[in-house]
Amino acid sequence: MKYKTKAIIYTVLFALYVCDVAAQDFNGSWGTDDSNYYLTINGENFSTYKFTPNKSNNKELKWNKVYSPGKEVFIKKEDNVIVTNYWIDEQEYYVKVTYTLINDQNMKAEFNGKLKGEFYYSVINYKKVKIEDR
Repeated sequence: MKYKTKAIIYTVLFALYVCDVAAQDFNGSWGTDDSNYYLTINGENFSTYKFTPNKSNNKELKWNKVYSPGKEVFIKKEDNVIVTNYWIDEQEYYVKVTYTLINDQNMKAEFNGKLKGEFYYSVINYKKVKIEDR
């Protein structure tokens, strides 16, 4: 094989690798029509929150950021999948969450566990939030 052909092949393989790594980027903020909560992922840190309206002293609308009462702990990441444990003791809600990155703008979360001692399963489809979207 000529050097030019090898160089082209290596360049294409490297580009495919870089695209694959970029496509597996969970980091950022995610929203869904299935919940009024947002999810922000930063490495192995997960925070879930919503915005609630209230009026300031001069009657202007303000938004408060209210965090979920739950706790989420990173377990593992393999390719385009992240697994966490999420729980809310007060609600007896204990689930394993499996996040699957569909592409750089879409992610699926499967919640599998118990709610008040009963089997619980749910799927939420997330879209990456862009500043200009909101």
